[in-house]
Amino acid sequence: MEEDYFVYLPDNRLCAAWGCMAVSSGFTRIPPGSPYPPQRHPDDHHFDWARGRILNAYQIVLISQGRGRLEYGRPGQQIDIGAGAAFLLFPGVWHRFAPEPATGWTEHWIECRGNAFDIARQAGIIDPQHPLRAVCPDIEAVFTAIHHLARKDALSQQAVLSALGLQLLALLSQQAEASIPPQERLIDRARLLLMERCLETGSIEEVAAELGVSYAYFRRLFRDHAGLSAKQYQLDVRLRRAQDLLLNTDKSIKEIAGLLGFHSAFHLSSQFRRMTGRSPSEYRRDAGPGPGA
Repeated sequence: MEEDYFVYLPDNRLCAAWGCMAVSSGFTRIPPGSPYPPQRHPDDHHFDWARGRILNAYQIVLISQGRGRLEYGRPGQQIDIGAGAAFLLFPGVWHRFAPEPATGWTEHWIECRGNAFDIARQAGIIDPQHPLRAVCPDIEAVFTAIHHLARKDALSQQAVLSALGLQLLALLSQQAEASIPPQERLIDRARLLLMERCLETGSIEEVAAELGVSYAYFRRLFRDHAGLSAKQYQLDVRLRRAQDLLLNTDKSIKEIAGLLGFHSAFHLSSQFRRMTGRSPSEYRRDAGPGPGA
């Protein structure tokens, strides 16, 4: 049987640089009838039911066994928590939670700070009004890895623990994507098709037809959601691919233009200069030695 543990970690500039810094993690079994919470955490993390608690970081909590309740945002706003559920606590938001005395529960948590969480919150991907998430097997597997590393040597493994916290954010964010409006999903699919087919000569009209919508509707919807026309997006994708080909192959500019559907090397060069401020030849030269150098 895995032993209970908790660990708290100092700030780490490297972890902060990639947007997620793990600052605590833990695993606790609360047997039925046991007092909660255990009287062993630092003052800024300990709480009693009467007062609740406010954190200054994001905390992801998984309940793998038992059941209980979470009050969030204000007293009386209660959510039932069962085995196989996770909830996300936000900095600055009052909360309190506890297992049912009759069942107890098993809790797993990791606490993180960083702008990856802040950006996801600002974008509405994670929302303080909806802290509860369903758990998929991948989330449980990530917590298993977190506990293994934290028990082994949390301080030396802080960078990996932080990366695992970022992975949990990605998994929780995937669940939020289920509520994305169908129009946004259609445009995301269109972007993917245009990226995959940048070496093909297919038209925007063909993409719209494949997605099952009229060209006029598709054009309007793409501009509304992407902020530019579908043709401009296609052109930008092809020009970025031209950069890759210039840097990583010895193909001539004429060959690259033909591969990417430009009318001529001159057409590619003029569009390339518009985007980068340099001609394709200048871009390749300035990047340094190429293939065979």
